[in-house]
Amino acid sequence: MSSSYLLRLLCIISLPVFLLQCYDSLPSQSNGRYSTYEPILTDRTTLDKVFFATQSKIVNAGKVYVYNKYVLINEIDKGFHIIDNSNPSTPKSIGFLSVLASHDAVVKNGILYCDNATDLISINFSDITKPTVIGRIQNVFPEQTPPDGLPLDPEYTPKNSPSNTVIISWRKL
Repeated sequence: MSSSYLLRLLCIISLPVFLLQCYDSLPSQSNGRYSTYEPILTDRTTLDKVFFATQSKIVNAGKVYVYNKYVLINEIDKGFHIIDNSNPSTPKSIGFLSVLASHDAVVKNGILYCDNATDLISINFSDITKPTVIGRIQNVFPEQTPPDGLPLDPEYTPKNSPSNTVIISWRKL
């Protein structure tokens, strides 16, 4: 037998063993490693409520957006702080746009497009204090995954969740 044949044979035999070792190191139901977070759920009726509220303290800031004279600061999983930046030396907090389970947004031509858990919504933003949802496409985005990246305990998987609910945040167990 030639040495190239033996080398190929060794590779063919070694590859499955190597791949099995990689598989064993992944979290799985067999080794009992589940996420240390449980999902916080809400029903679709609550999720669909988008409203303007009085200003609130920034606690868990996400991305920052600029639109015309406004600065929008995402409060992760809660909505957007709206700041009037007409005079950059004295910005003024206008209020808070409540959009549950939001992380990303873009504003174009007076319309705010953002995620709302698994949905993509468009909000007429021309009167910032009176937002109106003008469009919703359900289930565009996948459900949120736990912050630690581990699989959910079967107790918390979507198939075991109450019907008509979505994940809006996470709570450490």
